[in-house]
Amino acid sequence: MTAPDDPLAEIRTGFFAECEDLLGRLDDALADPAITRPGSEAIHAAFRAVHTIKGGAASLSYDALADTAHGFESRLDRLRTAGEGPSATAVADLQRRADDLARAVEAARTAGPDSGSADHEPAGPAASGNWRILFRPAAALYQSGNEPLHLINALTDLGEASVACDTSLLPSLAAMDPQGGYLSWTVDLAGSADEHAIRETFEFVEDICDLQFDRTPASPAASVQADAAPAEDKQPDKEPQARTDPADRPTVRVDLDRFDRLMNLVGELAIAEAILARRLKDMGLDRRSAAAALAEVQTLGRDLQDSVLALRTQPVKPLFQRMARILREAAARAGKATLLDIRGEATEIDRSIAERLVEPLTHMIRNAVDHGLEAPAQRLAAGKAPQGRITLAAAHRSGRVIIDLADDGAGIDRARVRATAIAQGLVDAGAALTDAETDALLFRPGFSTARAVGALSGRGVGMDAVQKAVTALGGRLSLWSEPGKGTRLTLSLPLTLAVMEAMLVLAGGQVFALPLAATLEATRLGTPDLVRFSRGERLVRLRQRQTPLFDLAGLLGLGAARPAAALAVLVADEEDRRLGLIVDDLLGQHQIVVKPLGASLGPVPGTAAATILGDGTVALILDPGELMRLAAATDGQTSPSERRAS
Repeated sequence: MTAPDDPLAEIRTGFFAECEDLLGRLDDALADPAITRPGSEAIHAAFRAVHTIKGGAASLSYDALADTAHGFESRLDRLRTAGEGPSATAVADLQRRADDLARAVEAARTAGPDSGSADHEPAGPAASGNWRILFRPAAALYQSGNEPLHLINALTDLGEASVACDTSLLPSLAAMDPQGGYLSWTVDLAGSADEHAIRETFEFVEDICDLQFDRTPASPAASVQADAAPAEDKQPDKEPQARTDPADRPTVRVDLDRFDRLMNLVGELAIAEAILARRLKDMGLDRRSAAAALAEVQTLGRDLQDSVLALRTQPVKPLFQRMARILREAAARAGKATLLDIRGEATEIDRSIAERLVEPLTHMIRNAVDHGLEAPAQRLAAGKAPQGRITLAAAHRSGRVIIDLADDGAGIDRARVRATAIAQGLVDAGAALTDAETDALLFRPGFSTARAVGALSGRGVGMDAVQKAVTALGGRLSLWSEPGKGTRLTLSLPLTLAVMEAMLVLAGGQVFALPLAATLEATRLGTPDLVRFSRGERLVRLRQRQTPLFDLAGLLGLGAARPAAALAVLVADEEDRRLGLIVDDLLGQHQIVVKPLGASLGPVPGTAAATILGDGTVALILDPGELMRLAAATDGQTSPSERRAS
């Protein structure tokens, strides 16, 4: 949060944008299997990321964030100079610290600087005074297997520390009792470390040692010296400064709203080009020099659209990294050891779609951890590993982005879902529900099978909100579950909300757009190509597969089916299910601007969005997956219009 007249507002905004990148690099480093090797590059990369956050936070007076980063940095610094790599337990601790750092970044963004504005001299971590801790272990501390060095190291994680050992009570070697305790330590801890955090360090040894805590004022000279020193001098980075990592290439950060305005202008340019081409054709000027000039303008316009579209897309990696932090937090609350398997993180998606996926994915992950995965004891009894596994995957299929979230838990207890639905009066007691109909109950507003309200959501609670969020993006949500095997939720989303390649077709006197990525073939059929069954279903053999054939106009309720010999378009959805569509004419391939349907229209069966054609008319963009649902809902080959007529 920054004040409206804050002269450093832009710098603060840039700092937090940089923090997002650095947190991503930190997550990458901690997820690198090579991190367990002594002195690995992963440890150095993690150190650099945290070190940069600390320096920026201190310079902008985000003292609490700087302290959190400093403790983390100190831990990483010891690990990168150690003779052995961190253990799996240590890596897990580093990941928890990374989560704490991410929360500290968000808290600083919301609360603003801790002390005044950074255009004055930064107060530095020691401005609020120092702690002096006197630590004298008793003999019982050593006999219990505790090590004073580990406790002192934990203290140094909380801030800049100066440690002095008192050996005045050490006897001669001949008089020394190997089981005795003779040493004591004085630790001067600079910064605003919380007393509770200090006491937590000694939580398990308080009764077998002497402890004293005193607050002392900071040394002005030391404070000035610390403030005057560059951030690099406080914790020298032993790594060379030259880097060749592609992630370090120069970048420019631009507000997403500016990209939205640019994308809208490019869209309007595409519509204007289409209108111009139509007018030139109507005037008979679509040939010779005029046609050549128009073709050049269209080529340049398409290149511009592609470039702007590339700016609007990003890999799902940052989104998935954020979900990894949410999963660790949820697993800790639920007391379940959980492994997240991320796949396809390089898959690109529209930035605006990625931003609007945060809330539904968060809810889905919390559900999967809390009510999808069993407790460790239950998993062992079922012959599973005690650690649950959740898979988050992304891929491109048929011009759409597919995101799968799967767990290897117990699956949906459909008997319990049915019983809950009956108790809530949603279904009759004698109703026979299919598995799909039972699963659909989970998406009813407020439906829950949870016996008690917990910190995390129960499976089904709020899933209607997830479905609404996905539908608002022009997407679909499907669910698969098998008892004892687990549950998988699949999101099918448009690649972009801006521009797409499409095949324009004429059906029932209307122009429709089919996504080109989902259009496999267009062919003219003859009677021998068709197979008709007794109930009226028709199949056509295309690309060596028997494919259901439907009249597009009839499927959309625009008229009865035409004769069998007709022009057909073969389309596929993201699961490679195929459907043949009878159309009146093909109008060619075009690049179209995607316009969302107004909320007042509600869902339009079979469609995903709309576009504006060259003559200024509006055409609907069809969704192959939704067309297949319409086809599956028909009785044989009977179209909606034929059912109304009968």
